[in-house]
Amino acid sequence: MEDLQDLRVHENEMWGYLPDTFWKLTKMKKLWLQDTLECEQDEADEWKCMRSRDKGFQGSISPEIGNWKKLSQLLLNNNPFTGVLPAELGLCKELSRLHVHQTFITGVVPPEICLLRDEELFDHTGQVGVFYADCRPNNMTEDPFISCDCCSDCCDHTHGVCVSDD
Repeated sequence: MEDLQDLRVHENEMWGYLPDTFWKLTKMKKLWLQDTLECEQDEADEWKCMRSRDKGFQGSISPEIGNWKKLSQLLLNNNPFTGVLPAELGLCKELSRLHVHQTFITGVVPPEICLLRDEELFDHTGQVGVFYADCRPNNMTEDPFISCDCCSDCCDHTHGVCVSDD
């Protein structure tokens, strides 16, 4: 498992804590855990699924993620992750997509992460990196979950509305 480079389990019904050993997967390039679903069967025996930010993968992002030198995509949105974004994420120089909106991650985005935001993508397409976070006023009246000067798209945690900052 230590050679795992690409893990995509988006739109899933899995939940629980990521083990500490997970953050030791230093060859990881793409991690997509976004959009956890909560599904129920109705009276007509049909399945209804909705995205849920209250169920899904939990815990916080370990500073060990800074050892994921080849990481290009980290999509964690719509999961109950908590804590802050570790400054060590700024060591992932190939990071071009970071989605942490619709989580419970709070605090100030470290400048090390902001330095990555406007760099060219690793494939040299000339596009700028995409960074979604809950940096709009929550419920249009409360403080945002995250304070950020470099998000490409700021989202309202309660309403799920994201607005481009470019």
